[in-house]
Amino acid sequence: MKSKLLALLFLTAAASGQARHARFLAVGDAPPFRQEIRDGVRYEVDPPDGVIPPREIVVAGAEVKLTLDRMSGEAEVPAGEIPLDLKKKGAADDAAPWLRIAPPESGDFVALLWRDAKSKSWDIARALAIPDNAAAGEARIVNVSPFAARVVVGTEKLVLGAGKSLTRKVPDGAALPFQVLLEDKSGQLRRMFSTELTGGTGERTLAIIYRADGISPRRPVKVIVRRETAPVPPDKKR
Repeated sequence: MKSKLLALLFLTAAASGQARHARFLAVGDAPPFRQEIRDGVRYEVDPPDGVIPPREIVVAGAEVKLTLDRMSGEAEVPAGEIPLDLKKKGAADDAAPWLRIAPPESGDFVALLWRDAKSKSWDIARALAIPDNAAAGEARIVNVSPFAARVVVGTEKLVLGAGKSLTRKVPDGAALPFQVLLEDKSGQLRRMFSTELTGGTGERTLAIIYRADGISPRRPVKVIVRRETAPVPPDKKR
């Protein structure tokens, strides 16, 4: 009954022009590559369950492919703060969702996904949905790690708490220093990541700070930086 109600809400929103788009980005460390030889031929060995996210999920009736550290394609979802259930492809209609996310009330969004720190398994995942509205010439930095990170952007030095984000301008042709630091057990700051945020015409940047979840990682957090063409605002389309 509940699934039918959610489907009805989705159809109503789509019919009224209120549907929007969601993309998904799973962050984390890939498992070591393994292979075996069978009859003289090398075969890649599938990783154990739970060490990578589901390869395909279903959200609001749309199928979405998930690959670590790669942005997914778009899925049309209803507007409103209606919880969205993500199910593994092939799961029964009455099966519990793999993950439930809380979207923004309106607008396109990106759902950042990572595996649970305690279980260390993608069978139990976490998510943070952020508006997908960064404009050309902007860089959005999001911290989905459990740590408060020290962030350097250009000449700014600030603390970015867990689950928080910030947006800064990156002019065309500019190159802003970008660093992420954490305090170690002795209270000393250690640099986790260092690069430059560069601005290209019509481009925007998304940087995600996340907990390193590989085998014996050298640093507790890692950072992924993605540049992409920003969508053209409706009032500037011809």
